[in-house]
Amino acid sequence: MKKPQSSKIYIFFTLFYAYFTLAIFEAARANFIPFFINEFSVNYSQISFVIALSQIGSIVGCYTAGLFCEKFGQRWTFIVGSTTAFIISLSSLFIGNIYMLILFYFVFNFARSFISISVDSTVPIVSIGYEVLFINLTHFCYGMGSFTGQSFYGQLLFNNISWRHIYFTLSFIFFIGIILCSFLKLPTIHTEKSLNTKVNKKDLFKNPLLIIFIFAMALMSASEGIISTWFINYMNKSYAFNAIQSAKFATIFFISFSLGRLTGGFLFQKIGKIKGLKLFLLSNAIITFFGIFMKENGLILISLSGYFIALGYPTYVIFAAELFSNCPALAIGTITTASAIFYTVITVIVGLLNDGIGSYLTFYLIPLFSLISFILLSILHKKKKIIDTNCK
Repeated sequence: MKKPQSSKIYIFFTLFYAYFTLAIFEAARANFIPFFINEFSVNYSQISFVIALSQIGSIVGCYTAGLFCEKFGQRWTFIVGSTTAFIISLSSLFIGNIYMLILFYFVFNFARSFISISVDSTVPIVSIGYEVLFINLTHFCYGMGSFTGQSFYGQLLFNNISWRHIYFTLSFIFFIGIILCSFLKLPTIHTEKSLNTKVNKKDLFKNPLLIIFIFAMALMSASEGIISTWFINYMNKSYAFNAIQSAKFATIFFISFSLGRLTGGFLFQKIGKIKGLKLFLLSNAIITFFGIFMKENGLILISLSGYFIALGYPTYVIFAAELFSNCPALAIGTITTASAIFYTVITVIVGLLNDGIGSYLTFYLIPLFSLISFILLSILHKKKKIIDTNCK
């Protein structure tokens, strides 16, 4: 007898809701950083360590969630992630020092890895033939969630609503996610493992292109991360903006990011994904450089850069599968994990530079990282063309 499953509409509503609510929660941190600095009497370097340690939670969570999902399935992975996020959000009222804040973000990032792994692995199962379209739509919902959060966080903080109470209130969006997933029934996919297929790990790890790819992807992620994490603080410290003024430009950034996720895929489909990504990385380097150089008048340019970095991560992942086609799963797992670790180190460096040379000069890392990522991607693209030619 065929196992019953939920309707596609209900499944996709749950998946879209998951990414939408994740983004709402994660968009809050950038608004809260100035308050963390003042309340806990810490500097930028210490805040960067908070972010870096929380990123380790995400790295550990991704690995654990992958194993958990393989054994228990996407539904239970989603429920565990949402339940953990719900509980840790409730605990926000009791954060009394910087160490508790580190633990808070570490556990949340661990939980969000369970949610994202379950969603990303479910989309291909329920959208056979339309995987690219629905993956783009899912990530578009993340951008819309970021935009939604930014649209009211500034106003709440300006009206003296505590960041603890905001996080506490947001816990209920994860409770709704638990309820939604409790009634979710997903189709069962049977996979066959080939006994004759063996992946030579040594060959992959000795491949110099792997190292280049890790740096290219990590630097691209760093460009995005610096803006999404430090943009509000940059405006606050460099131009004395209040919460509402900063939130306005942050909102524009996330709107442009969402539009990039929604429309960029169609453009990449037409001109080629690697050519498109190179164009976007170079454009991001140029627009952010002039946005910083023009100071307060250039903030709108930095805000609009979200469009050009929106498709960086998914495009790099697809390219990795093509470049290392003999072991795509191992390559993607290695690259994303190593890039996350490298990005964690960059996060600490950004905090140290904020303390040492100030927010304004530190922000020049954004166009620098985008330019280096563009150069490294060009090298990888050239090498792939040579490999393809030799294989013909």
